[in-house]
Amino acid sequence: MASLANSVRGRRRGAAEAVLPLLLAAGFLAAAGGPGRAQPAAPAQDCDRAAWPLAADRARLSAPGLRPVRNGDVLILPLDSALRFILVPQAGANLPVPPRKGEEGAFAGVVDLKVPAPERVWQVTVSVNAWIDVVVDGRPLTPVAFTGVHACPGLRKSLRFRIPGGDVRLQASGAEGARLDLLITPVD
Repeated sequence: MASLANSVRGRRRGAAEAVLPLLLAAGFLAAAGGPGRAQPAAPAQDCDRAAWPLAADRARLSAPGLRPVRNGDVLILPLDSALRFILVPQAGANLPVPPRKGEEGAFAGVVDLKVPAPERVWQVTVSVNAWIDVVVDGRPLTPVAFTGVHACPGLRKSLRFRIPGGDVRLQASGAEGARLDLLITPVD
């Protein structure tokens, strides 16, 4: 009799084990709105909410095969494409001015820019959140304009600086990752 009871209990356990995956699948379908239903929409993008048009900048930042530049490289403006700025740990970046942003573990970098005369407004557009400084004679310039977007893949912000001709430095600091896609274009 004991073996018959164990046999019945074994069958019940086997039946429950067979039904459990079906119940789980039904629960997942119900939570998803049923079979064939559309999934919830992705979070809204705010790519068009910038203070000035950035669609062309976003396309250039998203282009495949961006040329890598590294901490300490020299760039001659104007550039013909966007660049992939390979950053280093902020503590070892040798920044010309103290970083305004970033905690332990942040990434940073600096490149030297050869800017043609005369003085003009240049736009610096970046793909990820980072503090951007243009340094002239050891002092950071104040941007003449700024715009940012928070939910736009491949584009985070764009700043405009009035930059004199000559040698200046561009500093990125406070980045969470070791890569920053960067575009520098003349505005006027």
